[in-house]
Amino acid sequence: MKIRAAAAVLAFAAAGVTLTPTAQSAETPTPRSAEQTCTSQAPVGATASTSEGVNQPARAIDGDLGTRWSGQGFGAYLTLDLGSVRELCGARIAWHQGDKRWNDFTLYVSDNPAFTTYKKVWEGRSSGTTPGLSDHSFAPVSGRYLRISFWQNPVNDWASITEALPKVTGPKAGEAPVIVAAGDFATTCTGTSCPVSKTAVRAQALDPDAVLTLGDHANGPHEKFLQYYEPTWGKLKSLTHPAPGNHDYLGETGEYEGNDAAGYFKYFGSAAGTAQRSWYSFDLGSWHIVSLNSEVDRKADGQQVAWLRQDLAATDKKCVLSFWHRPKYSSGSGHGDFPNMKPFWDELQTVKADVVLNGHDHNYERFAPQTSTGSASSDGIRQFVVGTAGSKLRDMGSARPNSEVRVPNQYGVLKMTLDDGSYSWQFIAENGSVLDSGGPVACH
Repeated sequence: MKIRAAAAVLAFAAAGVTLTPTAQSAETPTPRSAEQTCTSQAPVGATASTSEGVNQPARAIDGDLGTRWSGQGFGAYLTLDLGSVRELCGARIAWHQGDKRWNDFTLYVSDNPAFTTYKKVWEGRSSGTTPGLSDHSFAPVSGRYLRISFWQNPVNDWASITEALPKVTGPKAGEAPVIVAAGDFATTCTGTSCPVSKTAVRAQALDPDAVLTLGDHANGPHEKFLQYYEPTWGKLKSLTHPAPGNHDYLGETGEYEGNDAAGYFKYFGSAAGTAQRSWYSFDLGSWHIVSLNSEVDRKADGQQVAWLRQDLAATDKKCVLSFWHRPKYSSGSGHGDFPNMKPFWDELQTVKADVVLNGHDHNYERFAPQTSTGSASSDGIRQFVVGTAGSKLRDMGSARPNSEVRVPNQYGVLKMTLDDGSYSWQFIAENGSVLDSGGPVACH
């Protein structure tokens, strides 16, 4: 069971948004997949050293961020049972009032419920800045039980956990992978009331297997990433697969020319590739996912497109999704269409790719499947524009052909369920309202 109830628990009234419906040489690709092997796994049970009234251990594994386990005292602990011995690689934990206080705690793993033998795998302090789930990763270790031992917080001697999920290596049997995607995070707003903070909490509550970020993470330098991105969407960094945007290439004084997105590559490290080759791919379930860079080397005879052609020829996955920053098609008033994205689209269209995700225009829009020349086609690619993570929103312009749904002036995230041979989607506002949904749609 994934944390699906959290979105409902945190939901408020609908935001009143109107939806408008309408009918060098090429390199050998080396797809990534290692980051996909450490995924959440719901425990089959939970016990604790002590509990308060109705706040029993089961309430920390019920998928509801509105309930909790509470236990009093130095060393109070919650133990999660996976049901069988697995290779654990981390934990996702949400603390009660986690945006108001930090908690010091330790994680232990054992293969027996009495913990007569065990291994300490992690110790430290929660951020104190989010009520949502936070990731705590460690080197893989075999065991059946994960124990969370509380030591202190600055307010009282109570351990209170709203939700806890072990993370294990390998896929989650019987569940289709879920991704969360959004772009355009860049802002100078700080604090939990900022839109970028709220969309980050919403993304965490959806408990995704992967996060695809569609560019414009920060306004250039590395310090901006640390100041504005890290406290919000940075909590999902271990799950994140990024694509750069134009704002990621900004320099100290706000200029683009001569800059190499050093802050972006420093912050994301190997997950982003390098300035010389910032495109990559990985597999998730039956899907092949490709991250491209719309800011550099996008000509049809360039290195990036040559790599893309080889990468797509090498995959044997049923379904293909690609993401980058600038949209080929957009009804947004800020930017609109970017025809120079056509070489990307042409290559993807050749293999009958299914989905493209973009940002850049600060709104949400969904298109019907179409070709690189803008013709509606059942064999075409469906594009989503999701520039709604936190930057200042913009109005929509005139509707482009094949635009099906447009949502202006609303922050939110795109949730996609990537099933074996199909996909479904929801655009979810920061307050939990579902403003667009569809599927399952079969892959080509």
